[in-house]
This record gives sequence, C-alpha cells and structure tokens, in this order.
Amino acid sequence: MIDQKVFEMVAGSVETALSGHDYRKTENEAQEDGKEVCFLGESTAYSVLYQESGKRFILRTCDVTDKEPSGKWKSLSMWLYDPSTDTPAQAQSIAEDFTETLTGPKQTKAMKTHKKRKKDDDNNAGPVFFFNRFVGVFPELKDELNAERSLYGDVRAVTFARNQLLPKINALVNNPAEKDRTARCCQLFNDLYVAGDMDVRSIITIVILNGIEGEKAIETVRSQLSADLLKSYKAGLKMKGKKVKPEKKKKKQKKFIADSLLNR
Repeated sequence: MIDQKVFEMVAGSVETALSGHDYRKTENEAQEDGKEVCFLGESTAYSVLYQESGKRFILRTCDVTDKEPSGKWKSLSMWLYDPSTDTPAQAQSIAEDFTETLTGPKQTKAMKTHKKRKKDDDNNAGPVFFFNRFVGVFPELKDELNAERSLYGDVRAVTFARNQLLPKINALVNNPAEKDRTARCCQLFNDLYVAGDMDVRSIITIVILNGIEGEKAIETVRSQLSADLLKSYKAGLKMKGKKVKPEKKKKKQKKFIADSLLNR
C-alpha cells in the first residue's frame, strides 16, 4: 500500500504548481484501487491518482461541468512506483515531473496533444514513461531527455533507446559487481513490458534486449525475464542484425515504432 507521506508529497507538488490559479483541493476521494486527490478550477480539473493494482502514479485532467469533474479523464503523465522496492527519492522524481508537466515547456503539448492509440493501448504507458522509469537507475537520463526534447522538440524513442539507454544497460549488466542494479533493470523490463504500449514492447525486445552484448550478460538478463517477455524476446531475435530505418527529426509518426522497426 502506498505510504501516505509519499502520496502527499506527489499530490503536494501538483497543489503547489496550481497555486495562484484559483484551483481548490477536494478531500482525498476513496478509491477501491488506491488513492486520489482532485484540484478543481473554473473549467478544468486535475487529479493525482495512485493505482495499487498497477503500482503507478497518474496525473490526469478533464473538463469541469456544473462545478464537478466531467469524468472524461486524460492522462498527462504516468510513473510506475512500487512501495515495496522504490524509494522516496524516486517519488520525488515523480513529483518533479508532475510539476514540470504543469508549469514547464511541455505543458502546452501535454494539454493539446494526445496521441490516438489502439484500444488495447489506451491505458498503457509510452516510450517517455519508459525512459523516465529508468531515471531511478541512471539519473543522468533526465538531463539527456531534456536535451533531446530541446533539440528535436520531442523524444526520438528508438534513437534515444539505442544511443542513450542501451550503452548504460550494457555497461551495467556486464559488471559482476552490479548484480542488484541489474536485477532492478530486469524487473523494470518485466513490469514495463506489461504496462507499456506497442512502442515500449518493441523497444524492450528489439532494441534493448537484442542489443545486450556478452554471453554471460545475455544469460544473466534472460534468467531474470518473465515468461511472457522471454517468449517475445526469442521472437525478437529474428530482427537482430537487421537494418532499421532512421527516424526523421520532428516528423510525426502515424504508425507505431513497431512498424518502423520491422520494415527495412
């Protein structure tokens, strides 16, 4: 169960970001699957929700109708957080991300653009969510993500995974002294393969797992993968060594990353 102090820290970051903009905080609403707090404005509402089943924080927004949330929530940011393994420092990263979402340069984008996905992927996490989850393992990723957005206006998911995340993972899993962090990475692969959308699953199987070097490292990682992920990983081995089309700067992709990975 989520610690009340952790929940209040994340919710408090949103309350601070909205202060001075005529939003009122409602009482924490009872949820069958976790905790939630809402902030009501004249025309917009925000919600911080922690889902116990999915072990994730969600920052959401919807319109206000008759001084009440319309209930048609749209997710602005999602982060996995497992109280049994994650630390308050990681919760602080979530709080900072929620604050940036509401006050930083990505506010307009978060409010105005919501990619359409297949129904099966509506509640699943995308590549940026995936990368943010690894900030707890590799703190330098946060600055690299910001630099990527600043330069290209968005995160080129496949390129970023291959050029920034994969080298860090390779160095980690090939270091025998990093057994604990390696296990944490493998658990993230398992969790995010379930929580992620098609893009995330493709990045995990085709880019990351196919890119791990060293027989011992490969075996170490494989031994810690879930049955479902291991099955997909084996299927993804068929793509190993094949060329993938490069991503173009700031060109909206109408297809899933999985399509670009599978087409030569």
